[in-house]
Amino acid sequence: MKTEEILEILKTRIAVYKAGVNCGAWNAINEVEVKGLTNYLFPKSGSIAFYNLVMGFMRKAHSDIKGEVYSLYKLPVQLEKEVSDYLKKNSTDITALVDDAEAYLQQRDTIISDGSLIPTSVGSLRENSLDDILRLFAKQYRYAFERKLNAYPYCD
Repeated sequence: MKTEEILEILKTRIAVYKAGVNCGAWNAINEVEVKGLTNYLFPKSGSIAFYNLVMGFMRKAHSDIKGEVYSLYKLPVQLEKEVSDYLKKNSTDITALVDDAEAYLQQRDTIISDGSLIPTSVGSLRENSLDDILRLFAKQYRYAFERKLNAYPYCD
């Protein structure tokens, strides 16, 4: 996977997390306190620890709605490994990747599709389809957040 694709996964993940907090879809993790604690406990890997905490929180929120399927927060093992390896090699503060979550999702919402009132499949992850899937995720999350629905997207 290319570095740009990994960064798009990370940006989309943090944008959805932040936009969901802003619209009340889920509670916020107290970023200042938790980042301070993870940096104190794990001086060399505090940012990865914080990232893993946010991902665990989001996986739980999504599995409570749809069960154990692939989602923005639970990709196939090989993709998750590549994201994890990238984070280990690069000191990345995921919260700084996206300033305006709603604007980022709007900018990525470029694929025409109908929104759904229920959790909906956006297709399957195939080679060379990651960008399209991320754009469909952005569209469906924006639709769900605007209408206050638990209609989160997932992959087959």
